[in-house]
Amino acid sequence: MKNEHREGGPFVSFILLNSVAFDMEKLLSDLKNDWGIDVADDDLTWENDTVVCTIDGMTATVSLMPAPVPNEEAVENARTNFRWPEAVSVAEAHRAHLLVAVLPQGQSLAQAGIVMVKLGSSCLKQKNATAINTLGSVLAPDFYIDFAEGYLNNSLFPIMNLVFFGLYSRDKGKTVCAYTYGMHCFCKDEIEILDSPHPAQEVMELLTGIASYVIEEDVLLQDGETIGFSEEQKLPIQKSEGQALDGKTLKIGF
Repeated sequence: MKNEHREGGPFVSFILLNSVAFDMEKLLSDLKNDWGIDVADDDLTWENDTVVCTIDGMTATVSLMPAPVPNEEAVENARTNFRWPEAVSVAEAHRAHLLVAVLPQGQSLAQAGIVMVKLGSSCLKQKNATAINTLGSVLAPDFYIDFAEGYLNNSLFPIMNLVFFGLYSRDKGKTVCAYTYGMHCFCKDEIEILDSPHPAQEVMELLTGIASYVIEEDVLLQDGETIGFSEEQKLPIQKSEGQALDGKTLKIGF
């Protein structure tokens, strides 16, 4: 079923900085070199340490905030990143941040997400950038940039930059649980796989594949339906209270 609800977002990220500085000229140069985005002078405002411009018909803003992300949010979010052991110490050390936002302005949410990834990736090339606080986590610059360039330069949807995939076990590693965080920005339900006997890599591949399909094709998965990537594969879908997340989530039986 196509998704008729067109609100979404917010597409907002925080670039952690180790000093209070922002090189706007470098950002504009990196956007052009990285993605072919050439911001015209008459479509650019720079006032009070805030850049506002239009990218692919959407409003993009980057603001220098001369203080850490409020309420220790970055430090707390860093604790969720099991892939990057240094995430917490990097978050604790940041002294300022860039507030990066994209407003879809009627464009598709998938396209808005792509613009967010391009902008965030180029912002991470600031000399004082140390991490990006996004999707309820804190990601390393190389991780974010490599996935952005690897996916987008091959005409693939940058799912790893737009949805956080968590992985854990409830029985000391006998089975695997996984979940998404970020689907709500696209007006979609978050997805969980619980107590799967399959290897963690297979679980993650399935979950990322489903998440990409749902966002790119703009579909709504329904309670009681099935999903699969072959004629034989029919995985049941159940909507119920989340286990790793608040609220109701879709459980994929795998």
